[in-house]
Amino acid sequence: MIKKTFAAVQWRLNEADYFSLAGFETKLRQIMDRIAVQRVGDLLIAFPEDLITFGILTELKAANIETSDLNSALRQYVKMKYWSLLGPRLKFGSWVGAVFYNCRNLMEEYFALFEKAANDYGCSIIAGSGIVVEGRSAYNESRGYDQAGLGIVQRKTHLIALEDREGLKLTSAPVKSLTHWGTEFGKVAITICFDGFQDVVWERVKKADIVVQPSANPGPWTKEQQTDWLKGAFAMVQSVAPVVINPMLTGKTLGIEFYGQSSILIRGVDNNLGYLETETLPHFAKVAKSPLEEEILIAYL
Repeated sequence: MIKKTFAAVQWRLNEADYFSLAGFETKLRQIMDRIAVQRVGDLLIAFPEDLITFGILTELKAANIETSDLNSALRQYVKMKYWSLLGPRLKFGSWVGAVFYNCRNLMEEYFALFEKAANDYGCSIIAGSGIVVEGRSAYNESRGYDQAGLGIVQRKTHLIALEDREGLKLTSAPVKSLTHWGTEFGKVAITICFDGFQDVVWERVKKADIVVQPSANPGPWTKEQQTDWLKGAFAMVQSVAPVVINPMLTGKTLGIEFYGQSSILIRGVDNNLGYLETETLPHFAKVAKSPLEEEILIAYL
């Protein structure tokens, strides 16, 4: 008897969705409604990495800043807000940290939309991730919500070049901060994108019943990339947790392009699925058909 529904949202970026919080909420509710009609029993929905980070587009739009290139947009914003950003710049040691400090309330407003959706739809949500500032650091942070509110906060422990000191100058969280969230689905852990490829992370979350790996892959979905991606969610379902959900961000904004095939993996399931250019493999319960289009994957257990 089916008692649990899992959904992975492959969200395609569209700058128009971020022109206002209200506009984003409308898009979010449309997706929630599409999932709700397919629901059976308890529902867990996973959204992709950096979905909330791009809430920065709302601030850039309000400031009438050209958003075709990330570095250019940030330079324009810093020039416009220089004096209000100078203090935070000295505190964080980077203009990126200062910008997200200035937009910290906006990031919280975006997270709050997912918290409200979890309550309104009576489900659990892993709200992708966004850049959150604390102390002198900026982190890539994911959160989980249910009807009771905030259930888990998890920060990325392994950064890619775009995020690291040569890029956005984010801070990696300590691996010891990785934890589990007790839910009606059992223990849920979050491994944000690159974290899901690390043995040391696997060791920390191996007692989870479900691992959610919100991802955003800033590069072409080549055969080599697909083969390499099997070292993440596919490998985790074999040795870390019996269910692994990997929602991926797609589309282009601020000069960055994201590609990938979202998936829901359930240990022991064999639906003759795989990525576009890999062989079919066991454990894939659902896989997105396209590495670019918006899709919602639904699986039952």
